[in-house]
Amino acid sequence: MFTNFSSLDFTTIPDYLLRVITAALILAIGLFAARLLSAVVGRMVLHAAEARSSAGLSPQRAKTITGLASHLTSAVIVAFTFIIMLSLFVNSAGLLTFLGLFGAAFGIGARPLVSDYLSGLIFFFEDQYNVGEKVEIFGIEGTVIDVNLRTTILRSPSGEIYIIPNGEVRVVRNFGRGEFSLASVRVSIQSSQLDEALRILEDLVPTLCEQLPELLEVPTILSEDGALGDRVDLTVFAKAQYGQGVAARRKLLTLVHDALKQSQVSVTPPITP
Repeated sequence: MFTNFSSLDFTTIPDYLLRVITAALILAIGLFAARLLSAVVGRMVLHAAEARSSAGLSPQRAKTITGLASHLTSAVIVAFTFIIMLSLFVNSAGLLTFLGLFGAAFGIGARPLVSDYLSGLIFFFEDQYNVGEKVEIFGIEGTVIDVNLRTTILRSPSGEIYIIPNGEVRVVRNFGRGEFSLASVRVSIQSSQLDEALRILEDLVPTLCEQLPELLEVPTILSEDGALGDRVDLTVFAKAQYGQGVAARRKLLTLVHDALKQSQVSVTPPITP
């Protein structure tokens, strides 16, 4: 009924408790170091990237680099912290065996997770997209609100949040980068008024750059399908500064419509962008 306390070996208790206390201290120090050094390393990497970039870094790129560097630093420190903690309870040979078996099992069983982290490392060096840019991934269109080692987080125009594993990102459509935006206008006119419409548009086109500063070059007049019938489709092909295509097209629509209307050239169906 009663335990014979004289048979207990108290010499093992202090050593065991000492290891537990030491492990707890190592864990606390490791978590604190991860939080502190992740911020420091993030700023250091940002300064180094800015020094190498002749044109400077955009705020979005700077935020992306800082976030990825911070996440990478935290992951490395936490991993080393747990290895040190294990070394308190397992001898060196056993620890190496355990880590080898764990690494092999983890690599096979958690292959998608490993792929996500490796892709996150690739994003650290490649400038595919940054926080704040509008992109399309897997047909999902939205603004990048966070990029970490494992996932990319998008916010759609309607407000939903999409979390995409980095390992699944194959094709990215980046709306935030480009050389120009199209501002073309298409009109459909009667064949009997084709000559008059071409004359009006050819007189209008050289003046458009003065009236529309958003345009990059003088527009051209095209017949995209080349078909001739009761109606002929003409396109005023215009290139605008990147991101200004919608505004330039709206102004171009008004100018084309007014020029044709003044010369009594009917447009059927009505002008559409």
